[in-house]
This record gives sequence, C-alpha cells and structure tokens, in this order.
Amino acid sequence: MRKIAVTMAVVVLVSGCTGGPAGTDNSVPAGTAAGGSPEAVVTSPPAPTWRLAALPELAGPTSVLWDVVSVDATHAWAVGSEAYSPEQPNDTGSPVILQWDGRNWARAPLPAISWHGRLDLVAGDSPGNVWAVGSTAAATPEEQVTHVLHYDGSAWREVPFARGDGGGHALITGLTVHGGQTWLVGNDGSNVIIEQWDGRSWRSHQPPAECRTGGTSFGGMPNFCTVTAIKAFGPDNVWAAGNGAWQGFKGPLLFHWNGSAWRTVQVGVDKEESSFGALAGRSSSELWAVGDGGLAVRASGGSFELLRYGQGGALPDVVTDPAGQPWLIDNSPTPSASLATYRTGGWARVPAPQPSDAVGMSLHGLDSIPGSPLMFAVGAADLPTDPRYLRGVVLEYAPAPSTESRH
Repeated sequence: MRKIAVTMAVVVLVSGCTGGPAGTDNSVPAGTAAGGSPEAVVTSPPAPTWRLAALPELAGPTSVLWDVVSVDATHAWAVGSEAYSPEQPNDTGSPVILQWDGRNWARAPLPAISWHGRLDLVAGDSPGNVWAVGSTAAATPEEQVTHVLHYDGSAWREVPFARGDGGGHALITGLTVHGGQTWLVGNDGSNVIIEQWDGRSWRSHQPPAECRTGGTSFGGMPNFCTVTAIKAFGPDNVWAAGNGAWQGFKGPLLFHWNGSAWRTVQVGVDKEESSFGALAGRSSSELWAVGDGGLAVRASGGSFELLRYGQGGALPDVVTDPAGQPWLIDNSPTPSASLATYRTGGWARVPAPQPSDAVGMSLHGLDSIPGSPLMFAVGAADLPTDPRYLRGVVLEYAPAPSTESRH
C-alpha cells in the first residue's frame, strides 16, 4: 500500500492579502504634449478586493443565499430562500434563484412551486446545464422532502427525485456537475446516499465496503461514513468528502470513484472528531478539502499535506482561483465573516464587507469563474431587529473598473 505523507505546515496569519485594499497606483506622471495640450494618463486598476454586489430586493422577513456557481464570464446563479419567518419555520420560506449576466444580478423565473422550503446547492458545467437541490420546510429531518431543479438554458424545471422506498426523504449535502454528468451525495439516516443522473433517471451507487452496515467501530458503535461534498473531474475521476469510523480508524475521509467502484482514501488524520465539508480544485492533483476544526488538506503528487487554518472553526466552503490557490470562508468568530487564502508561509485573512445597517454576517458558498479572477461569495447579513432577521447577500471579488484622467 502506498504510504500517505502528511506534512504539518506552520500557519501564519497576516494582516493583508491579495483581496485587501486597492493596490499601488502605477501610473506615470503626466507630461505636456507639444503645443501645451495635456497627455492622457491611464491609471492601473486597483488590486482585486471583495465588495458587496447590488441585488434585486428579496422578500422578508428573512432571506438567505446558500450556494453559488459560475460557469463562464456571463453566467452565474445563486440559490437560497426568501419570505421565511423564524416564528413560522415549518410553513414559510420560498426557494429563490438569482442569475448573473456578467454585469447585474436578477431574479430567475422559476416553475410553479407549491412547497415551502429552500434551495441549498447549485452546480453546472455550461449555461445550458445547471442543477439546484433543496428541501421542504418541516418540523423534523424525517419529514423533509428533497427537490431537484434543472436549467436547460431556457427554463428551470423540477426533476423527480425518489429514494428506493419511493419517498424523497434524504439529507443531500453535495452536488457536482461535470461533462454532462450530475452527482448527488448525502445521508439518509445511517445510510450513505450517492446518486448519479444518467440523463433519464437516478442511478444509486454502493458506498465503499467500510461504510456499509456490519462491524463495529470505536466504543462498540456500528461502522459508519458520512458524505458531505463531491467534486467531479471526469466520468472515472470523482471525489467525495466526509468522515467515517471502523475498527482501527476514526476521522476525516475522502472517497474516490474510478469508474467502477468507490473506495475510501485516508489523508493521514486519525482518531479525531472532525469531518470534511467542502471540496475544490482544478484536478485531482490540485484538490483541496476543508472542514470543521480548521481542517484543510491539499492533495499533492499522490500524497496529502495538512495545512490547518489557525482560526479553528467550521469552514463551510472552499474554491480555487485561476492560479490554483484556495479561498475559504471563515464565519468565526461571529458575528463577522472573513475570507482567507493560502500563500507561501500561511493563511491570510481579510474581513468580508457587510451592509452598513448589518450587525453581523455569515457566508455559506463560494465559486470562481473559470479563467477569470472574478469570484463570488454568498450568505446573509444579520439585521438589527428583534427577533433577529437576515438578508441575503452576494460578494464579488474583482478589481474596480479602470479609470482614465486628464491633467
């Protein structure tokens, strides 16, 4: 068996990063052209920074955006819910999808939806193949029903989703779309859910042998696995993430699909109460996985390097920029959210901007545009109300528009 190398990196928190304030002005002082007319001076655009995006109004009292995907320079979608009331949690809340056209965010028309609830996940591989997953509002997880929507480039439509018992009761925690293939992962009680859309229906996959019922783990508990995220790079190269326990092991896990079967992949962290919650990367050799307790792992040449994020808390999402460098969400310490990136020497953290009337903010989803420095983060701002209500937000990471001045 190939030994998995794990390296502990020294974590250094610095006060600035690529996503900090605008960079130095590199313009050349203006001279005077022949005849005394001034020369035009073009000022270099500032370094990219995170800023709040203008959004269409979302219905109150509470709205939240949970996930975002961008497939090219003029197509991105953010999903969540609006018109939710914490005082009536079981029968309020409407799914919402916002669409970005390269300049502005607008509401996306949805099919007739008769259920209350929210959309938690969105993924796509082209402007004509985007998927969203959510669930109904309910008093208990057992009463929630999973709903799946698909966008074909012209309209959103609901796609039937049913488990083997004929019901849609499941906790779906991961969604990925690549090369026309769609994958969902999650858990239904103690059972791992891995579903693949074949173009006409859902195909159920068996989890790795260690994850199936039978046998005991630490303390006499049954063997178990949880699968919380998934990332596809090809039909025979799909990664999922979560955790598991069986005799001799307990800790965070990756799972890999080679086209015929799933197998567990240990990353060198054992006997630890932690789990991966998000995956990102441009290929298997540039894979990042993050989770609770500041857990962050980078795949490198077949081994795994542990690069813990020093702030410690849960890390809900991660994305890589065009250079392959990660950005992750840090919602601790509350009530303020931060975004952090890894550079040589450690992690650099920058506070996320929040609306002027907000008293706090949490972020939930991240995505980057292929081949572009532009990235998006979505979440919700805490409003100064009693009881506390939320308002959905989108952050954009990009340089400000370049300016031209004359002297």
